[in-house]
Amino acid sequence: MTDKLFYTIYSASLESTDRDAFASDWSLSSVFPATSDPLQNFEICATVWDLAHLTVSDVRAHTGLTQAAFSTRFCVPLRTIQNWEYRSCPPYIVLMLARLAGMADDIF
Repeated sequence: MTDKLFYTIYSASLESTDRDAFASDWSLSSVFPATSDPLQNFEICATVWDLAHLTVSDVRAHTGLTQAAFSTRFCVPLRTIQNWEYRSCPPYIVLMLARLAGMADDIF
């Protein structure tokens, strides 16, 4: 998947609340070549939607690290990690952390 295609699908998925409807609609859209497999496209879109809806807590849970260890691993102050988990975190930060944690390896 190209970075441009990922960005297009990822950006749209941030606005969607229904994973299956989103993946279904986008898997049949013109962003994919007409010769591509719609079922494979569905899986790609669903995975991108999943990435877009992760939280910092989800990423940290995937790593199996405590907040303090996660803070150390990614060189982010512990208080910032706590704020991201209990309040909000920009989606691009969550995506970067997920990629660093290996959660997006099957997309890229």
